Amino acid sequence: MNKVNLKSLIPLISAITMVAGLLGMFFCFPFLWSANMADLVGAGFPFVAGSVLFGAGLISLSLTNREGKDEAQ
Repeated sequence: MNKVNLKSLIPLISAITMVAGLLGMFFCFPFLWSANMADLVGAGFPFVAGSVLFGAGLISLSLTNREGKDEAQ
């Protein structure tokens, strides 16, 4: 079996995580403008979770693509 280089998969996984977070935020955004309290609570938590996913993917992508890779190791 071929060994998969994990460092080459990290940017792809980061991008997928960012897209999932962005889609989650876009799906919940219309419900945040509702006058119903159940809609606000039901959409607020997934919106925050989507923003956490997007932020985590962005941080992971920036850490894997930084310039000074040799100094950090």
